[in-house]
Amino acid sequence: MAATKNLIFDLGNVLYDIDFSKMYAAFDTLGIPNFENHFTLNKSDQIFFDLEKGLINEQEFCDGFNALYKLSLSNDQIVGAWNSLLIGYRKESIEWIKKHNSIYPTFLYSNTNQIHYDYFIPQYAQEIGGNFENLFKTSYFSHKMGQRKPDPASFQHILGKEGLVAQETLFIDDNEPNVIAAASVGLQVLYLQPGMRVEKDLVL
Repeated sequence: MAATKNLIFDLGNVLYDIDFSKMYAAFDTLGIPNFENHFTLNKSDQIFFDLEKGLINEQEFCDGFNALYKLSLSNDQIVGAWNSLLIGYRKESIEWIKKHNSIYPTFLYSNTNQIHYDYFIPQYAQEIGGNFENLFKTSYFSHKMGQRKPDPASFQHILGKEGLVAQETLFIDDNEPNVIAAASVGLQVLYLQPGMRVEKDLVL
């Protein structure tokens, strides 16, 4: 294996805690029981993939959401429930990056959307201070790229744009299909499973 020269981090449940059960409970109270049938980490109704690829904006998402589930919720109700899975930053993991990003060119690649982005970016300034994106040489968000994991082409896009050698680049993610896809294009990978943390389980 080649020496690791570059790092690409996922965000959710790698540097930032998310809790799907809180979101499912929130949508249940709004009249959508068993929301896990509509949205999970790897399988969702198309509207969520469209949001994550930046193909629709917040208003289109809320209108489409009401139409899809035959509801008449306000935008605030939908956005509030949608954001309820967002918990907060893993401060020790962030500190690890601060200590190492001058040694290793460090990047972020997250499947997310503008609604969540508008929540977690100011949250970083409140919880930790400063600009979250300044931790990384470049931040890649699916809704800005128009691509999302686990599409292998999305990894190749980042490698090509940054001029990175896949075999010298380590990708860290909590979702196994993303890790498998990254490995398929030659990236080194670390599958960060429940209970694992960047600061104790990432050994370079």
